[in-house]
Amino acid sequence: MEHSTKKFPLLLLLAFLFVLGVGLGFGYYVSQENVLKDRVKTVETELAQIENEIAKLRESDTVSAQTAVSALQSISVDAVDWSKVLTSIITVAPKDPVAVRALVEFTSYSGAEGGRLTLNTRTYPSRDVRSLLNAVAKTIDSFNENPDFSDAFVPSISKSISENEEAVLSFILNVTYKPSYAEASNDSSATVPRR
Repeated sequence: MEHSTKKFPLLLLLAFLFVLGVGLGFGYYVSQENVLKDRVKTVETELAQIENEIAKLRESDTVSAQTAVSALQSISVDAVDWSKVLTSIITVAPKDPVAVRALVEFTSYSGAEGGRLTLNTRTYPSRDVRSLLNAVAKTIDSFNENPDFSDAFVPSISKSISENEEAVLSFILNVTYKPSYAEASNDSSATVPRR
């Protein structure tokens, strides 16, 4: 019996160690499960934040897209087809039948709101200043008589002398461009040609 009493504390010790191992294993499992649950909650929270941000971005993108479309529509409505404007200017300019060219040369163009144009212009060299002044007057009249233009005037004229002792008159022609087809459109405020 002595032998069995020695085995009993050993079995008890082994049983205790087994129960302790199972308890520690269970405790570790429970702690890992809690850590995993915390991680899942953190990931779910982050996912909800990301979904909210995506929804905000989609909404923002929609607003941005709508704003961009509105801006493009506004730009296209206000766009000036300069090739038509320049063609009209060249067509309206009075011609010199002898030289087979316009009486004046347009050196630069600029436009402003409401169809207002500023045309930097000069005459061709000549010794006859009176014919040059006549060319300026004919240019003003030609623009005022055309239905696509109005309010043509020259605020100032400057005279220069070339190397050949010929005079050249440089002037700014201010005029308003109102194409007749724009007035016929449904939009009564249209004053410049549209693309």
